[in-house]
Amino acid sequence: MEGWRGYLVEDMARKPLFEDYEYITGVLGVPLPLDESGTPTPLTEELRQQILHEQMLFEGFWDDAVQKVKQAGGVIGARFLDAAEGIKSFGEEGWTIIQQLYRVATNPELIDTFAGAIWRYTKKKVSDLKKVLQQLAQKLGEWGMPTFGDMAMKALELLNKTIESLGSLAGWKKAIGYAGFALAFKWLWDKVADFIEPYREWMEKIQNAGAAVMDEFKSWLQDTVKEKLTSFIETHFKGIVDKLTSVALGVKPWWDAAVKILGGVKFVIDVLRAPMKRFGRKPISSTQAPGAAPQLEEFLLRAAG
Repeated sequence: MEGWRGYLVEDMARKPLFEDYEYITGVLGVPLPLDESGTPTPLTEELRQQILHEQMLFEGFWDDAVQKVKQAGGVIGARFLDAAEGIKSFGEEGWTIIQQLYRVATNPELIDTFAGAIWRYTKKKVSDLKKVLQQLAQKLGEWGMPTFGDMAMKALELLNKTIESLGSLAGWKKAIGYAGFALAFKWLWDKVADFIEPYREWMEKIQNAGAAVMDEFKSWLQDTVKEKLTSFIETHFKGIVDKLTSVALGVKPWWDAAVKILGGVKFVIDVLRAPMKRFGRKPISSTQAPGAAPQLEEFLLRAAG
C-alpha cells in the first residue's frame, strides 16, 4: 500500500493537478493566494505539499468505493467499484447513496447545492430545538431551577458550536460533514422529541395557570429536562457528530459507524435519500481523472436540472 501511495504521488506531480485551480479550491478545499487581477499566484513548495496531502486524504477516504485506473497517456483516473462489490459492501440502496455522495464531493458546483439541501432538510427542527433551549436557559432560573437553566445553556452552546463548525468546512469535506450532521441531528431529534412535544403542551397549559399547575409543571421539568433533553446533547450528540463528520477513516468505516450508531441501514438511507435525490439516479461507468470529469459533470448537471 505504501508503495502504491508513493507511485501515485509521483505520478500526480507530472499531471496538471497543480494547474487545476478549480479542483484545488473547490474539491480539495485548499485556498490559493491571488494576485491583484484575481489570478492564483505561483504555488510555493509548502502549498504544493498541502495540495498533495489533501489529495491523498481525499483518495484514502474513497478507497473502498473508487478504484484507481490508468488511462491512455499514463493519466490516473478513478472509477466506481464493480456494482457487485459496491452492493456487497454497502447494500444496494447504500451503494447508490455512496455513489451519489462521491459525485457531489467531486463537483465544486454541486457541493454547496448539496449542503444547502441538507440544511433545508434540518433547519426547521434545528430552529425549534434552539428556541426550546433558549427559553429554558432564560426561564428555568426564573422558575427557581438555576441548575437546570445552566444545563440548558450549556446544551445550547454546544449545539451552536457544532453548527458553527460546519461553516469551516470546504470542498468535499463539506459534503461529508453536512451529510454526517444530518444523520446525527435526526438521531438527536428522535430522542428529544419525547421532551419537546409535551413541553410545548405544558407551555400552553401554564398560561395564566394557578400555583398548583405551575408546581406540577416544575416537577415534570425536574424529571425530564435532563433525562430527555440536555443529556442527549451533552453526552451523545457531539460524539456522534465528530464521528460522522470525520474523514480520517474512510467511507466504509464512516458508513459502518453511521449504520451502527444510528440503528440500522434504513435510518441512514431514509435521512439521506431526500436531500440527495437530485444528485444522480443510476450508476454510470465513466472514468474520472482527478480534477477533470466532463462525463460526470454532464450527468450531474442533467440530474440537478
